[in-house]
Amino acid sequence: MFTRSSLATTLLAVTAVVVPAPASAHADQWQRVGTGITEGVSGLAVLTSRGDHVEALSVIDNKKPGQERVRRIVLDDYRVTAVRPMTWQGEIPVDLEAVTRVPNRPGEYVAVTSGSRAFHVRVRGDVVTVLAPFDLPSHDPRDNVESFVLKAVGSRLAAVWADRGAGIRPTTLYSAYFSLQDHEFGPVSTIKYDSGAHEETVRHASDIAITPTGSLLVSGAVDPGDDGPFSSTLREIGRLAPRKDTVGVDLARRPHLLGTFGGHKIEAVTLVRGGDVLLGTDDENDGGWALPR
Repeated sequence: MFTRSSLATTLLAVTAVVVPAPASAHADQWQRVGTGITEGVSGLAVLTSRGDHVEALSVIDNKKPGQERVRRIVLDDYRVTAVRPMTWQGEIPVDLEAVTRVPNRPGEYVAVTSGSRAFHVRVRGDVVTVLAPFDLPSHDPRDNVESFVLKAVGSRLAAVWADRGAGIRPTTLYSAYFSLQDHEFGPVSTIKYDSGAHEETVRHASDIAITPTGSLLVSGAVDPGDDGPFSSTLREIGRLAPRKDTVGVDLARRPHLLGTFGGHKIEAVTLVRGGDVLLGTDDENDGGWALPR
């Protein structure tokens, strides 16, 4: 059962084609849930969460026509029990890297590509319909965006997104108020974040989630290529800092390491009911894995 405890109590990684876990699978065992380079998870957002039953919207970083972009992943009592293909209707995205629920708008989400193209979508059944495509604000042309998250701040929406960074180049965290009506952003705040690891294959931020209290959880990954070997971390790095005209990020003096994960490349972090965490991996040629914990 998904129960509230520490930020690192529930860690699940899910991908596109299911290899069902055995009935005895426990929350600290990796479960293979997909094989091959087109079956990873690049972003996750919860669709429904009721007791032991969780359904998540998974976005896939596929780029070619005819390849899947979205899937529904079903989990029961820590086990991946089903994966269903979903239909994407509207402008076809290239390289989706993040998806977030729109607070207080049931069935609505925003998905974002590595090239900063964004899609406000509605999910009904297994159909994902584009309501409006738009672009993130101008940014460093070297940016490769892998994260985007929305959080309600009073009557407004705060958006946080980030370039993944690489090696000695830290990630840039961007934040701003966001209007769902016209898909416009207010003044943008920026801050640099460095995970402390500077190998060329390090990605300082592969995804972001914001807890109910405003803490920022950031996954990082080592990605030397399609065959790995991969590794990942999850850290609490700071807090959302709402201000009158903009919203910023206050970094912690010492980010708190919540977990390390050998052999897997985390690219998706989302929250399930009150602070539990759902992680997704994209292990390229080795497909995807699940880690309920």
